[in-house]
Amino acid sequence: MATVLAPSACWRRVGGPPLAAPPRAVVRGGREVAARDAGPGWAHAKRAIEVAFSSSGRPRIGRVRKVGHGLSNEVYAAHVELVPDPEGRSGTYAAFVPARGSTPRTRASWQREAALLARVAAGTRAIRVPALTAIVPVDGVDIVVRPYLEGIPLDLRAGRQGGVAPWDVVAQVAATVHAVDADGIPGIEGHATRRAHATSEISALHGVPELREAERWALDHLPEEEAAALIHGDLLGQNILLHGEQPYAVIDWEYATRGDPAYDMAIVTRGSARPFQIGHGLRRLLDAYAAQGRPRIEAAAVHLYELCLVGRWYRNAIDGMGDGGGEPPDQLLRRVENVFRRARAASGGHGQL
Repeated sequence: MATVLAPSACWRRVGGPPLAAPPRAVVRGGREVAARDAGPGWAHAKRAIEVAFSSSGRPRIGRVRKVGHGLSNEVYAAHVELVPDPEGRSGTYAAFVPARGSTPRTRASWQREAALLARVAAGTRAIRVPALTAIVPVDGVDIVVRPYLEGIPLDLRAGRQGGVAPWDVVAQVAATVHAVDADGIPGIEGHATRRAHATSEISALHGVPELREAERWALDHLPEEEAAALIHGDLLGQNILLHGEQPYAVIDWEYATRGDPAYDMAIVTRGSARPFQIGHGLRRLLDAYAAQGRPRIEAAAVHLYELCLVGRWYRNAIDGMGDGGGEPPDQLLRRVENVFRRARAASGGHGQL
């Protein structure tokens, strides 16, 4: 996953005038990210962009800037001007350079994602998605080059972006993704049914005495044997970009698969008592999702995946796997207990772990 730091685009309040656009320079903490701060990734990105357009006339590559980073990739962008440019391909492009110390994604993985996004782009104009320009080998690693999608990352906290209601944005994006027909796309795996997905996730709770009651509740509240849908798998705010003149952009599809739409909601709410830092945040999200014409998702279905998510963090923390969400085990166990109480309440039961 790569986090966009400050892309150069303006956006509007819902029903309001444009907000001031951020400066064209990419900034981090108010300072431009200069090439000299980018390390060797900058040189690799520049080379990849040059090679990607080496057969397209006389490419003019503008300044390469670092615009994002994540566990898997560092992201660099530059404006490319093609002379001549009969297909109108000139524009800003991004290069995804494997982060130091990470395991680079395979070429096949990028190709699978590209095939999926081509299907999404062909199936809807409600969202913007990345398109693959080239996969360029540089110094033994594959660097992906694709058009740079401009936008401001969605802030999931209510009231932080003028009149933007983040639950509405997430609901619109999720409903659009879940409506895409993923059949026949090579390499898109996952689960055949919602119940199969839930059963797989619940395995994270198995064998931990403190999670036994949560596991029992989850198994008693499995979803129906309904067909799975395409899910994004990581619909956090940094992966949804707002733009004043274009549809929302959705990036970082590395975890897209077939599964239960409720899972995408749980990734956003993450077991919080007040999703979006507002009262009844989960209800607002699910109401907005149903208003998009999708089958209604019940709160208990979301809580099931929240239990699995936080329970996995707890299990990892006590096993010393270092993937406990940065919280100590006792704090994570309290989070599990809180999610479990809300899950029981949503399903008409009472009690605690």
